[in-house]
Formats: sequence, structure tokens, C-alpha cells
Amino acid sequence: MAAEQHPSTPAEPARNDGIGRHLRAERLERGLTLEKLAEQTGLSRSYLSNVERDINSPTVNTLRTIVEALDTTLSRLFLTADRGHRVLTRPAERVELTRSGVPGVTYTLLNPEHDGALEMMLLEVAPGASSGPSPHTHTGEETGLLLSGELHYWVDGTHYHLRPGDCVSFNSTLPHRYHNPGTVPATCIWTETPPSLH
Repeated sequence: MAAEQHPSTPAEPARNDGIGRHLRAERLERGLTLEKLAEQTGLSRSYLSNVERDINSPTVNTLRTIVEALDTTLSRLFLTADRGHRVLTRPAERVELTRSGVPGVTYTLLNPEHDGALEMMLLEVAPGASSGPSPHTHTGEETGLLLSGELHYWVDGTHYHLRPGDCVSFNSTLPHRYHNPGTVPATCIWTETPPSLH
């Protein structure tokens, strides 16, 4: 979701086709049927079946619901006995997720097989897209570095206009949200601790 590529060759796009089989393996290990998992998550059996077969791509919020029902974490889904913790992640091995109900916002998990306290993501926000009308909060800390484009970012009611090279760092318990006011996508490197999907 891979061979090292020449610098002039575009990297393969991130993909999430490894999520389904890992979710299925975790479900079977717990002796859960699709019906039981559907009951616990409020998602339909057919939807969960399609997710496990990588026909449907779950959003961040949906994946969080499934992961919590399985009593595991996203990173642990990708850990295997033979490989253990991944030290190097190639571009084609990243995991791409979309934010529920927020078109134009994509998170790419850069360290999917790292079972530590730090989550690193590539955040891409399309022109005009945002994290939603209401600020959100959660436990932990965040740091984001804007690589390209621009972002309006609000932390605890204070507005910041981010340009390439700008970095924000804050306690995630403070209300925060963002919006891309520009005409080109905004691309950021984002880190959170503890991981938002753990």
C-alpha cells in the first residue's frame, strides 16, 4: 500500500489495499463474525465485508470505529510476527485515509507499522476544503509543518495564517480547526502523540 525509485521517477501513489486483510485477520483472531462486528460498530455486514475485501475504503472515523470494536490500534493491524516493527516505509506502503464528511481532506499515514507513541501523517487539503465548521479536541499534542500552499489555522480561538515553512505546535485538548483559502492544495507533514487512531 516496492522498489526504490530513481529521483526522476514519480513515486507510486499511496494506497490502502492492505487495510482489509488486516482487519479480517484481526476479526477472525477474536472469533468475531461479520454479523457480530456489524452489531458492535453499527455498520452493515455488507459494508464491512466490502472493507475487508478492499472494495470500500473506510474513512478515518469509520476506521476508528472498527479498530475500537476490535480492541486494537491501527498500527498493530500492520504489525506481523515475521516482520515486527517497520523501520523503513516506502511510498507505496503508506496508508491513505479520507476524513469522514469532509471532502477534499486526505490523511496518509506515513508510519503504519510503527507501534510507538508518535503518529506521522501527510495531510493534504484541497482548495476551499476544511476540517469542518466546528473545532475539535482530543487528548495529546500535535505539530504540523506546511510544505506547500496555505492554511488558515485556528487554535483556541486564535487565527494563524500558515505559509510554506510555517509550523504550528499545540496541545490537542485546545479547540482547533483549519481551512485552505488558496487556489492550490495545501500539503503538510503532521505528527500527533498519542496517535489519533490508537
